[in-house]
Amino acid sequence: MSATPSSISTNAAHVQWMRLLTALGEASAHLVQGPRVQSALLQAQHVRHMQRVLRHMFLTAIETEDADYPTLVRLFDSYLPYGNSNPDCIYLHASLSPKHNYRIFGKRGTARIVEVQIMDGHFVAGPNHKSLATLPDLQSDANGNLEIILSGSAQPGNWMRMDPGASWLYLRQYFYDWTNEAPGNLVIERIGATYPPPIISNAELERRINRLIDWVPSWYRHLERRVEGYFESPADSCKFVLSTAGMDGLRYGKGHFNFRADQAVILEFRPPPCRYWSFQLMNNFWESQEFDVRQTSLNGAQGQVDSDGVFRAVISVGDPGVPNWLDPVGHTNGLICGRVLYPSSEPTTTLRVVSLNHLRKELHPSTAVITAAQRSELLRRRMLGVRARYRE
Repeated sequence: MSATPSSISTNAAHVQWMRLLTALGEASAHLVQGPRVQSALLQAQHVRHMQRVLRHMFLTAIETEDADYPTLVRLFDSYLPYGNSNPDCIYLHASLSPKHNYRIFGKRGTARIVEVQIMDGHFVAGPNHKSLATLPDLQSDANGNLEIILSGSAQPGNWMRMDPGASWLYLRQYFYDWTNEAPGNLVIERIGATYPPPIISNAELERRINRLIDWVPSWYRHLERRVEGYFESPADSCKFVLSTAGMDGLRYGKGHFNFRADQAVILEFRPPPCRYWSFQLMNNFWESQEFDVRQTSLNGAQGQVDSDGVFRAVISVGDPGVPNWLDPVGHTNGLICGRVLYPSSEPTTTLRVVSLNHLRKELHPSTAVITAAQRSELLRRRMLGVRARYRE
């Protein structure tokens, strides 16, 4: 027998669903009025942005919210690129509890950097989380294997102390050479767990969903505030700050671009000795953009540095025919994010708007010319590298 309308309206799950729709409707009404998203392109993209964020909220706050039986799940990729996610990185997430001990193990892979970071709070609780401990630059044994123990008491080898506030972790794999570096194959288990796990109770599922609904307004507004941090930087440079929740030793360069269709922005950066550096463009939803099939980012292995030691990138809507093109994907206003890991000196950049007609005169004389066919081949290789990284 089918349910009657009155029984549906009083069903607890149905009531939750309607509450979620109301919260999302209010978030949408707020987002489309934002002064940074008034272009026709961004107005059209706002629903896509909302579903991207919501999918991650469901993943981390409902589907994998189990510190008794954690799993490493990928947070971002080329199809879910919100939240300033780095195109060079695979981000893995797992729930934790300080009452348990855990083991992460498997093949390290050949990514330039692998690190584990323990966090407090919750991933989707906006700014209300911070880093508690980091185990950086993890290396495998002679057979390519990696093991990490997370516990309250010290252990030999790779060990992280479980702080009383520990509630989740990041496992990051940073890639420099997208063609040749391979991702790891790592899993997490609670030490001493017995199987099968208990079936999730109605009360626990209801708690998780209600909490997610309560977080919807704050999470979208948190992302919006992060965008403003980029527009607070000077128009002619990126402001570098030490990360408080990201990788230890990482300096973020926050900037923005604004130009006409007949103009371009030249970004200049002299890389200091460091473990890693990169620049990427984002839209005004704080989203990374189509980095698999468009050159929206360049790192220290991909970008070409001129003979005077300066990395010069061109931001323009159309392909300017230079190696270091940063593609804004149709946007003439957006965000620039630089990352420099363990620099020997404070990173600095300059930004300047130039006419497309005089672009070549503003660049280093040795700047190469990239044809459309060459660009297509470069992007094909880029795409294959990303597909291989995310093939699981």
